[in-house]
Amino acid sequence: MKIGFIAPQSISVVNGGVRTQALMTAQSLVELGVEVVFISPWDDISDTEFDLFHVFTAGYETIGIVSRLRELHKKIIVSPVMFSNRGFKTIQRALTIEEKLSSLSKGIRSEFGIKKEVCNLADRILPNTSDEAELISKAFEIDSSKINVVPNGVELRFLSSKPELFIEKTGLKDFVLFAGQASAPRKNVLSLINAVQELEVDLVIIGDFDNTGYSKVCIEHASKNKNVYLFDSISHDSEFLSSAYAACKVFALPSQFETPGIAAMEAALAGANIVITQDGGTKDYFNENAEYVAHNSVESIKEGIKKGLEKPKTKELSKHISENYSWDKVGKLTLSNYQELVV
Repeated sequence: MKIGFIAPQSISVVNGGVRTQALMTAQSLVELGVEVVFISPWDDISDTEFDLFHVFTAGYETIGIVSRLRELHKKIIVSPVMFSNRGFKTIQRALTIEEKLSSLSKGIRSEFGIKKEVCNLADRILPNTSDEAELISKAFEIDSSKINVVPNGVELRFLSSKPELFIEKTGLKDFVLFAGQASAPRKNVLSLINAVQELEVDLVIIGDFDNTGYSKVCIEHASKNKNVYLFDSISHDSEFLSSAYAACKVFALPSQFETPGIAAMEAALAGANIVITQDGGTKDYFNENAEYVAHNSVESIKEGIKKGLEKPKTKELSKHISENYSWDKVGKLTLSNYQELVV
């Protein structure tokens, strides 16, 4: 079986979850005997022989190629990687208005309008969580039979993470850790910084800030707390990152939403207590083994962190994640969906 992988060009500069998801899914499929080819914008796919194309993200960067693949009568699977805190009825109303405006003036396209079109053009949609699946089905009015949840995975190497390297280099242990795209408002780092202000605990943030107003405010607030430590982004393969996971007491991801937050899964494997947003389908993965917080409440985030710090580390969540969310299992589920379409 030969599969074309298509991802947004932005993953080349944003080393985040979508990049990890695409690369690790490809690796697991190759181990199962699938030929995976990463398609670049310069490749001519009109005459090539692929069994199907797997597109990662539904949005501005992928609508063009998905539309072209449909014109060429190619089979398309989309991992939409999307969520919204808006209710499905709100999205439906916005799309109805957009459709009416489009009839008067072509070219009016919203983010949701484009996501809906990408999902409608796909032969199958593979969201990462049940909440994501429900939102797509209801907001975009897509038959649920076209949607199969395939979870995100995690590298089992994080099970063997050791804290000594991070502790030796920084002198820090049993701290609160965030690792990710710190400059993205969706990650809610500013609220995290404010939440720990009244707590006697160190906060380590691993992730780059940029020159936006949001980043500048985050840095300003962090500078007022001697217990906040900022580190630049580091390679996902870095031993320093896995050691940070093992050295922290709490890994905090109070984002606006996560589906489900691969970094939190990695930290859970390393033994950290997890404090994470309640939105996006995170409960599919972490069950009762995490503290869930409201992203729009600093008090909720603070209380979640306090609970995470108070309870002992256990291996229960690590065991649950490792048994259910390995990339090997994700690869097999993905291949099963391919096989159902390629007959």
